[in-house]
This record gives sequence, C-alpha cells and structure tokens, in this order.
Amino acid sequence: MELQSWMTPNTANWIAGILSLFIFSFLYKENPFYRVAEHIYVGSSAAHTIITTWHNGLRPRFEVNMMQNGEWWMLLPCALGLMIYFNLYRPYAWLARMPMAFWIGYNAAVNVSTRIVIPMFNDIIASMKPLIAMPGGNFNFYITVQNIVFFVAITGTLVYFFFTVEHTGIIGVASRIGRYAIMLGLGASFGNTVAARVSLLIGRFAFIFGDWLHWI
Repeated sequence: MELQSWMTPNTANWIAGILSLFIFSFLYKENPFYRVAEHIYVGSSAAHTIITTWHNGLRPRFEVNMMQNGEWWMLLPCALGLMIYFNLYRPYAWLARMPMAFWIGYNAAVNVSTRIVIPMFNDIIASMKPLIAMPGGNFNFYITVQNIVFFVAITGTLVYFFFTVEHTGIIGVASRIGRYAIMLGLGASFGNTVAARVSLLIGRFAFIFGDWLHWI
C-alpha cells in the first residue's frame, strides 16, 4: 500500500496532534510518551536530512557534474568524505582523522573570514553615522537625534570594555552609559527570542485547537 493511499490530511493532523500532546507531556515530567515523540522527531529529521542531501546534493553532482560534464575529479572529495567511516574500524580509525582535520580547518578559515572579519568590518562601517543628518541636503531632526544617541551608546560601550584606565570621572560616566546600552541591547535580543518562542507556541496551539480538533 502506498503512503498516499492512507496518509490523508485528516490522518496527518491526528498523528501531528497526538505527537504534539506527547511533547507537551514533558511539562509534567519526563515520561515514555515524550521519549517516543522525541525519538520519532530525531529519526525523521535524520532520515529527511539524508534523503534531501542525496537528492539535492550528491545525486545531481554524480549525474550532471561527473557523468554529463566529465568532472571525475569530484570523486576525490567523495573518497575523502567516505574515509570518515574508517572510524568504525579500529585498526584503520586513524584514517578518519584526515577528512576531519581538513573539514575543521576549512570551516574554521571560512567562518573566520566570512562570519567574523567581514561582518566586523561591515559593522564598523555601519557605525560611522554623521551626527548632523542632511539627507538630500535638508536637515533631518529625527535622524540626527537617532545618530547622536547611537554615537553616545556605541562610544559608551567601547569605553565600558576599556580596562586600562580607572573608570572614574568622565570615563566612569561613559562606562555607565555603555553598561546601560549593553543591557538594553541584550534585553531586546532576549525579548525577541522569547517572542519568537511564544509565536511558535501560539502556532502549535492554533494547529491543535483549529486544524486538529476544530474547536476554533
């Protein structure tokens, strides 16, 4: 029997609804129902990742890059990746260190260049705002106030992390301003995270009471 013959939308809603209740049962305490839902989630996620990787990543490269375009050199990274499985065979487990070393080194270099250095320079450039905003040659009061507040906040933040002098006098005032700016930034970030989680919870409740139970 094919999957489409019995997996109707109503059946899928019942499965998703019951598994959702299994997950919410963790709010009481850890129990077998929660572990069943957890294992199903982890297993289905792993299976989805494997299938997606094969169909969207590996298979097109085998069929297009190698067979059609003749780029057989791509077998080299494939062999390098397969060497990771030598870790399952203890006498040759040392061979698995080679692709891992290459992978860690490559990703470290990419992350440092594209996720740290370049964003850092972009942030530095973005922080260079004119104190007197003159868009189109006309003075804009609101943008000017925003830029001044931004300048005071970022200057105070930099002073707060400047530990080579005692934080007294004007340095102490700037340090306190920086501390308040950091607290506001972290509070906004945490608030946004909580709001995102609440949004997910509302969406799950809407599914349970709407799509599944049809109470709303």
